[in-house]
Amino acid sequence: MAADRYDLVIRGATIIDGTGAAGFRGDVAIRDDRIVKVAQDLATSAARKVIDASGLTLAPGFIEPHAHITDIASYPVPENFLRQGITTIVNSLHSLDQPYPLGPFLDGLKVAPNTVWTAGHSWQRKRIIGLDNRPPTPAELARMAQLTSEAMDDGAIGYATGLEYIPANFAAPDEVIALAGASRRPNAIYFSHLRDEGSALLAAVDEAINVGRKTGLPVHINHLKSTGIANQGAGGAVLAAIDAANDTGLQVSFDVYPYEAYSTYSTVLFPSWVLAGSPADYARRIDDPATRARLKQEMAGIYQAQTLGTPDSVQFREIAGDARFAGKTLRDWLRAHNRPETADGMIDALIELQRDGGFTGIFMAMADRDITAFIRHPRASISSDGDLIAFGKGYPHPRSYGAFPRILGHYVRERQVLTLEAAVLKMTSRPAQDLHIADRGMVKPGYFADIVIFDANRVTDHATFADPHRYSEGIAYLLVNGVLVIESGAVTGARPGRALRRVATNQ
Repeated sequence: MAADRYDLVIRGATIIDGTGAAGFRGDVAIRDDRIVKVAQDLATSAARKVIDASGLTLAPGFIEPHAHITDIASYPVPENFLRQGITTIVNSLHSLDQPYPLGPFLDGLKVAPNTVWTAGHSWQRKRIIGLDNRPPTPAELARMAQLTSEAMDDGAIGYATGLEYIPANFAAPDEVIALAGASRRPNAIYFSHLRDEGSALLAAVDEAINVGRKTGLPVHINHLKSTGIANQGAGGAVLAAIDAANDTGLQVSFDVYPYEAYSTYSTVLFPSWVLAGSPADYARRIDDPATRARLKQEMAGIYQAQTLGTPDSVQFREIAGDARFAGKTLRDWLRAHNRPETADGMIDALIELQRDGGFTGIFMAMADRDITAFIRHPRASISSDGDLIAFGKGYPHPRSYGAFPRILGHYVRERQVLTLEAAVLKMTSRPAQDLHIADRGMVKPGYFADIVIFDANRVTDHATFADPHRYSEGIAYLLVNGVLVIESGAVTGARPGRALRRVATNQ
């Protein structure tokens, strides 16, 4: 019968359905872009294609709740993400520009994974106010609110802030609450890169939760972490604050990536006031002896709060002043320039490097015990916080290649921090539920056929800080909307991904 015909049957896999339930052996039938049947020993005579997945694990395609993909149109088949088993990527903007107007941009996307988009505060502030350290005028705030509404009506799933970065960290809480309020729609979400992830972490978490309290929006904290040598072990207090908020009826969730270093701009090592305005304004400030003395005193504390405090805590990714040091550490730079490897020497070097254009870097800063506590928490999703990568170019953080397989290999198989079923839930149904991504995140009839098939005994991340350009292994097949984007371990080049817009009603 025509109704029994399938485009694809996947046979003999161990199915982990994304709910946290124990895995079971079974078959999955797909027609068009949907899963139509999950059962044991499905007849394959009516299937156009059959995949024998005996000995492999089948799960919902992984949902990435935070990555940097604004320029995905230039990387339509992002192999570093696909080879992690990722089928849907959320571009929760922090410091990058938001495509504008968003609707036509989404209409024109033709890429391999599904993508999800947000309205971005940093982009709005740069567009309307520039880099000035001041509150918006009423007219400017109204224009930013209008940009928020436009993006939401074009399909953004929520409002995203990156309050640690220039110029967003010039915004007072009332500005954030007003603009997040302008995003309020059915199933909209407030996304936060916290204002501080080090010594003021708890206050920053409280600020994000208060946005949810004032606006009624669910709150999702991106890449939750506790940075700095003095803040190791703070994870328990942070999780207690999140639990307390949820106990009052708020909806607060977060994602986390499994590495002890983060990656961002050199600006996080500076107080925001010194970076306001233009590069010439910065140069003028650091040339004033009294201002420079104040800056150095503040930076000494910031460096301890943002890193492990040593010259090896900073590895350059891209460095404007001298490209030879890409991939090297701050200690390497100090030795090459015959500078003292002291706290004072490090701060002077950082001030000079910022004057020459700054850098992007990898910052050793977190403790495994905090990372593990975050990963285990029931409201945690797994993320990479990764970038679109041109293979072999630059010195990216290894998370861009390996975050999800690292969970499956290191934290599940080797350390048994999570069961495989719990880990898959945190990569699938957990983010789908928290971010209101409909009909994805479970292996279930009627759901979209976003599916990953992997070898649970072999799935592994290979990228390291010293050698980052190494793809993960173990992903045998990957389907997006019923189309194979990885087949027998090879990327197919297909681009079946869809721009997923906010769903206005619960389904």
